[in-house]
Amino acid sequence: MKSESRAEVYKVYQSYLDAFNREDMDGINACIEFPLTHIGNGKITVLDKFPLSPTEMKKVKGWHHSDSFEIDVVAMTETKAHLVCRNVRRLREDGSLIEEASAFYAFKKTGEGWKMFAISDVVNPAS
Repeated sequence: MKSESRAEVYKVYQSYLDAFNREDMDGINACIEFPLTHIGNGKITVLDKFPLSPTEMKKVKGWHHSDSFEIDVVAMTETKAHLVCRNVRRLREDGSLIEEASAFYAFKKTGEGWKMFAISDVVNPAS
């Protein structure tokens, strides 16, 4: 697969991540093809809207920012791509660790370009 295609998928993921950090639900939703499948906490859920508010997550967890992203488009065809984001650290404003997370994202090529249609995450709270 051409590196330009991988770059397109990465760009959509970066747009999603930027919108999440800005707490921009319209920006998040622009990167998703609904229904969105979420796999986490031992359940599979099919969603018609994004499952959480970044604003609420920040408030509930005390989350300020994240670092240590390891992002890779690990496989793709002309119409489907898998992106993995490993070992993200979610931090409080003082830099203390809240949790570490890794996630798998599935994208598909639509008439509007690449869109996310599935997410699976693993979250490990700090000890």
